[in-house]
Amino acid sequence: MHIAIAIDGSDHALKALDRAIGMAKDLKTTPSLSLVNVHLNALVSPVARGIDQKLVEAYMDEIADKELASAKARVAEAGLSAAVVKAHGEIVPELLKFIKDQKVDLMVVGGKGRGSLVDLLLGSVAGRLAETSPVPVLIVK
Repeated sequence: MHIAIAIDGSDHALKALDRAIGMAKDLKTTPSLSLVNVHLNALVSPVARGIDQKLVEAYMDEIADKELASAKARVAEAGLSAAVVKAHGEIVPELLKFIKDQKVDLMVVGGKGRGSLVDLLLGSVAGRLAETSPVPVLIVK
């Protein structure tokens, strides 16, 4: 079984991770775990057109490393291991691509993410993912 957990650095994402860790420990065979961090591609903004894309992605990867640090520590403390994946682009499509490409069996996400303003304007990532995912999505509140 492959369980992927969306990690965005929020307390909700860490709560979702804790739930996934608990589930992983309850299974007879240890599942493969993936911590997935996706950042919006900043280059969709006209302001960013003059900025080197590799420079922007390197900066976003630094932010992702910070957001993933607590999650990686929690997985290690639980005696488990997890692959770490960083992606750039629209969050839901990138998560769906990961689900399909990596044959994920269960996607675990927090009920709220980085910012409620983004959710208000674009809709909940968790809700959109649950509506479009080919696999079950566990939304942890």
